Amino acid sequence: MSLHQQDIKELKNAPTDISAIGIRYLSSYLKSKRHSVKIIFLPKPYGQREKKNELRQINKLITDICPDLIGVSLMSNNFYRAIELTKMIKKIFNIPVIWGGIHPTIKPVECLEYADMVCVGEGELALEKLLTNKTHLTGGQSLDVEGIWYKKEDQIVETGVAPLIFNIDEIPYPDYDFSDHYIIHKGILQKLEIDIFRKYYPASSNDHRLISTRGCPHACAYCCNSVFRSMYGIKYLRKRSVKNVINEMVEVKKRFSFIKSFKLMDDSFTTNSNEWLREFSQQYKEKINLPFFCLISPLTVNKEKLSYLIDCGLHTVQIGLQSGSDRINKDIYLRHATSKIFLETVNLLETHKDKIELIIDVITDNPYETDKDLIETVSVLNKIKRPFRLALFSLAFYPGTALYNKVTEDKIPINEKEYLFKEFHLFRKTYLNKLIFLVPFLPEERVNRFIEERDRFLMKFWLGSIFFLYLNKNKFPGFISTIFSKVKNFFKL
Repeated sequence: MSLHQQDIKELKNAPTDISAIGIRYLSSYLKSKRHSVKIIFLPKPYGQREKKNELRQINKLITDICPDLIGVSLMSNNFYRAIELTKMIKKIFNIPVIWGGIHPTIKPVECLEYADMVCVGEGELALEKLLTNKTHLTGGQSLDVEGIWYKKEDQIVETGVAPLIFNIDEIPYPDYDFSDHYIIHKGILQKLEIDIFRKYYPASSNDHRLISTRGCPHACAYCCNSVFRSMYGIKYLRKRSVKNVINEMVEVKKRFSFIKSFKLMDDSFTTNSNEWLREFSQQYKEKINLPFFCLISPLTVNKEKLSYLIDCGLHTVQIGLQSGSDRINKDIYLRHATSKIFLETVNLLETHKDKIELIIDVITDNPYETDKDLIETVSVLNKIKRPFRLALFSLAFYPGTALYNKVTEDKIPINEKEYLFKEFHLFRKTYLNKLIFLVPFLPEERVNRFIEERDRFLMKFWLGSIFFLYLNKNKFPGFISTIFSKVKNFFKL
């Protein structure tokens, strides 16, 4: 995949995110079991790693804290950072290091080349059992904790999958106790304070992230949920009570007075039933009364659910198309919503266009997709009323997912390591990818012309020019944009 220099520059300067809901849940759960927990946040923009001075400061803090166990939570694109950090720790300290998160779950054997232990699956119950008997950590007895894999005499001991907590109301709310939190800010490792917190947390835009469920009702072939569903089965999807969710929101409002909206980060918030959403709507209006964002899926939303959400403050909704090709969605992505069902859902959302903003997810750079499939994606998007926003992603193949297994079986050539460093917002700059990107900004008839005359040099030139202009529209003087528009209109493009 070719990356434009401007794309890379923007990623390196992009604000980083320390919402870290999973780690915060894990910390609060362990604290509820009377374990002492400290969190060090290491926010870094894309492609950057810890500097030597930062590593020295981390060393000093570890010396001061003197922990029994050091945990590193990582996704795949932080794999190499985790390696460097772990090597540094193990070179200086005789403290066991455990890795957890999505990447150690999908690649535990690989991770055990660097970590002493990995947690495979959800961590609360497994880690609490590990910490309850410290002889597990010192080698005083056999390490026999379900879901905690480890090395013994250069052999990997597999202990299955970590158990789940089925009543997730029992888990305390995510940990926002700043007295136990540290962060590297401007090269200095320091206590996390509210002003610094707001620079890195999504609250910089005055919103707050939380989830009402764990798991997803679907098992899309490209997603880590397909791994978790294969590990845990359908029981992997669990839901919190309305009371539990609302009470967390009440606490958040009291703690952070600057919060102006909520982002409900469930894979599909409308997985919750009509009855659940009706009760949520009533309680939310009464006790919270702030605008909110949520993600939905075409197969889980209906008119009644949407009415409850609109009534209590829904202002932005994000929904996945992924591909306009039913063949790709069904056979490759294992998604069961057809383009017809998707457009019916969008039509339902459009009846509330005066109240909500619409964001559409699309995946591209799929080796199974033909130009015909991509044109079907353009055609479906072109049927959506403007304005809407597009979230365009470049497909990544994560080990353990159904799609990764398929490309391996079909012997499709892919870069085996690409998922470790790929930035999935950077799609290939092909003609049809550019056209997909531009659909929300162009009139329907203009999009159709770009499809019909896609082999003409002039059309390729103008599409590329328009794409460049939109990517850089905030960097050019106004008169350049005006001249460009006049020329474009002259050629009726």
